[in-house]
Amino acid sequence: YISWQTYERNQAQLMDNYAEYDRNKTRGIPRPGAALLHGIVYCGECGHKMVVQYKGATRYICNSLRQQYRVPVCQYIPADAIDEYVVNAFLEALSVVELDAYHKAVKTQQQSQETVERAHSQQIQRLQYQVALAERQFNRVDPDNRLVAAELEQRWENALRELKLAQENYAQRQQPQTVDHLPKELKTAFINIGQRLPELWHSGTLTQVQKKSLLRCLIDKVVIHRVARDTVRTRIIWKGGDTTNVDLPIPVGSLAELTNAQELETQVVSLSQQSIDDQVIAQQLTAQGYRSPLCKTLLPSTVKTIRLKHHIFQNRSQSHPREISGYLTVPQVAQSLELSPHWIYDRIHNGTIAISKDESTGLYLFPNLPDTLLQFQKLKAGELQNLRF
Repeated sequence: YISWQTYERNQAQLMDNYAEYDRNKTRGIPRPGAALLHGIVYCGECGHKMVVQYKGATRYICNSLRQQYRVPVCQYIPADAIDEYVVNAFLEALSVVELDAYHKAVKTQQQSQETVERAHSQQIQRLQYQVALAERQFNRVDPDNRLVAAELEQRWENALRELKLAQENYAQRQQPQTVDHLPKELKTAFINIGQRLPELWHSGTLTQVQKKSLLRCLIDKVVIHRVARDTVRTRIIWKGGDTTNVDLPIPVGSLAELTNAQELETQVVSLSQQSIDDQVIAQQLTAQGYRSPLCKTLLPSTVKTIRLKHHIFQNRSQSHPREISGYLTVPQVAQSLELSPHWIYDRIHNGTIAISKDESTGLYLFPNLPDTLLQFQKLKAGELQNLRF
């Protein structure tokens, strides 16, 4: 009842709907998960299809080689930054195109209904022929041949029953069906979807399945390769063979994982020493392409962390003075004796070291004399039980 070309197309679609990850042949049907590139994202390291992990955060993982050869995971990459870029590229590709998607969808639905109706009509014609044939055969049989007559009568009744059932089904399908069931606002949005799709995309009207289906209309696959800890090289392969390549920044866990971490630290120190505000430094360095580990921009808090690491303070309230003439602070004593400041504070609090805070600075100050460090060394060695200053 269908052509060979239609049969082959149906078989190809069924095969493509099956998520056959091991052989990299199929995409699988769009699913309601958060990862928009599920089924069309590939590893740029080994070429295998990547899977999705939703534990903690959405990530794309290439574990094909691990499953086959028990080697470490090839790549695991945060999905949000990749999805955001691909969606923006998809919307940009459609921004210059005027699509009457709604009318096309209605036309396709009407064509499908016409095809089904034609099939039902042909089925009724076939059953009517079978009924007429069974009736002629029954009328021609010799009445004395009761066994054959009974068999032909049974065939005639079965044919009549099938015809009646088919006619009832056809009558039910003849009920008027409304294809224009969309709300007026949604219909207007679809008529100019090339221009309105970004608004529609972020409005919550489209489901994840619908978004993934739309992406697959233009995108064949997306290949991602982590060229650095904080950078993923992304290649979009469009329908027709065109490609789009870009290096995308992705979130990392610490400053040390940023490729330009040393340059960033040098810039922050240099600008902070000029008494420039953290907010201004963050804006200036963001414009130069620097960023925080988890963001696309450089945060003032990141600037502050680097600045304090190098003991650069913007005002006196941020920290107590580190050097006081004639005295040693707890951190200075700890650094000289290679001790933890907590070790000294603990003994001050339990009375082993008797000392009072200086009223003007609010610090514990020890005389800057050689004997002070010598007494601490003896206390550490167990030669003294307590100290008094």
